[in-house]
Amino acid sequence: MKKSLLLLAFSIVATVGNVKAQTTWDFSNWATNATGEPVSVVKNNLGLVPGETTNFGIVEASTANFPDGYQGTKRFKLNGGGYDTTGTNTTPTKRYILFKVNGNSEVTVWYKNGATSGERTLFIGTGTSILASNPYPNGTDGVKYLYQYVGPARDIYIYGDQSLNIYKITATNVGTTVLGVNDVKKEMKAQVFSSGNKVYISDLESKNTEVNVYSATGSLVKTAKVSADTNFEVNTKGVYIVNLKSDAGVKSVKVLVK
Repeated sequence: MKKSLLLLAFSIVATVGNVKAQTTWDFSNWATNATGEPVSVVKNNLGLVPGETTNFGIVEASTANFPDGYQGTKRFKLNGGGYDTTGTNTTPTKRYILFKVNGNSEVTVWYKNGATSGERTLFIGTGTSILASNPYPNGTDGVKYLYQYVGPARDIYIYGDQSLNIYKITATNVGTTVLGVNDVKKEMKAQVFSSGNKVYISDLESKNTEVNVYSATGSLVKTAKVSADTNFEVNTKGVYIVNLKSDAGVKSVKVLVK
């Protein structure tokens, strides 16, 4: 009897020891972010990489129901595909999420397509190869997708072929997330400022600089490509985000138009 109890105790200890802690990123608990993430950042041990000037990472109110009973109240918007159309879906270059796992991990993503119709695909990968993908035909239903990762410690990447709205992510055996060289874009030296109803851009280092201007609600109000110092008028008063991108780097500046 004592031997049986001892074996049972060892079995319980071994089972407990094999249970890996679960990390949860529930975007319903995140602060609302109307303009998104203009530069790469780690939040709550989750890497967020826009990869270009974009309104990637907007967190906004949006209720969604999922098959397991989970109800999300806010969504994290990828706002586009995670790789260049001239590239390959195995290698995300923009609009992706990443986190470090220390080995085997159970990864679950609760999400919806960014459109009511048309198939869109969620990818889970290593940054250079696809581990799993989940094509889904509509944006009406909430999707819960489970992937069992088996392998060494590494970064796990989550992205889409088109816009996806993510409500929650969980993963076991999570380590400390650190952005790599390919995840971080240097900030350019260009200057951006406003005066009255005009926005000024100067000290450009590249002759091919992409300019995107977003309102405080995340709407794109102006886009242009410039090669020299420039200025332009904004007719409506308020706060705007001016995003610049070129081979010299990226920059995001908040300006007030009066």
